[in-house]
Amino acid sequence: QSDSVPCLNMTTQRDALVKQLTAANVGDVFIDEDAIQRASHDTSLFELKPRAIVAPRDTADVERLVRFATTHHGVSLTARAAGTDMSGGPLTESIVVSFTEHFTGIDGVSHSRATVQPGVYYRDFERATMKTGWLLPSYPASRELCTVGGMVANNSGGEKTLAYGQTADYVESLKVVLADGGEHELRTLSHPQLMAKKKLRTFEGRLYRTIDAILTKNAVAIGLAKPKVSKNAAGYALWNVRNEKDKTFDLSQLIVGSQGTLGLISQITFRLIKPK
Repeated sequence: QSDSVPCLNMTTQRDALVKQLTAANVGDVFIDEDAIQRASHDTSLFELKPRAIVAPRDTADVERLVRFATTHHGVSLTARAAGTDMSGGPLTESIVVSFTEHFTGIDGVSHSRATVQPGVYYRDFERATMKTGWLLPSYPASRELCTVGGMVANNSGGEKTLAYGQTADYVESLKVVLADGGEHELRTLSHPQLMAKKKLRTFEGRLYRTIDAILTKNAVAIGLAKPKVSKNAAGYALWNVRNEKDKTFDLSQLIVGSQGTLGLISQITFRLIKPK
């Protein structure tokens, strides 16, 4: 009988969490055993059972979910798409945020650009871009199984990486829901544009001021830490944010490879190439 008490407490806590999530209007909430089991694994050897899976229906749901997490003790959010990661990145004992249910739109393919939501499978994305003769060349070996959101989160690369580079090289801009619970567009900024951002008396302004100060104070250490490799999927690439030669600043490069730990991606614009 005593063994059943912890299980009862866990069930009660889960039921309470589901009621809170439902009341917060954050999207579809799943706690059935099949959903929990699927979300407990990626392609690594690890296993972690989440308390719940939430599938946001739109960006407003993601924003509400982030605000929910910041106001509820012990709640964290872990992004998940296709779950083809081999390092345990999409696993958590808290809340999985699943993007493959609703964030599946390809918003436009025009010339050498394509705008897409993170839950789109790469195989479908490639079919859409190749109709107009363009390609995102940084696809991994799991190209038939992975999503474009996962490719950005992992800074993926594959058979064409030595010739064409990693996913970070093709991210034109990102829309990301950050810790303030708001969606922000991150893209390459000129020096005057960066100065304008830093003057904002908002979360975004504080973010740009803080990151720019960190990069300035630690410029030598960051430069020395940059790996001398053709492929780096470790994330947190501070050395890619500021381009001293072009005098540009791009926070999207900090999001690429960060496995959803710095923000939840809601939209991606890729630069494409003509396949050879």
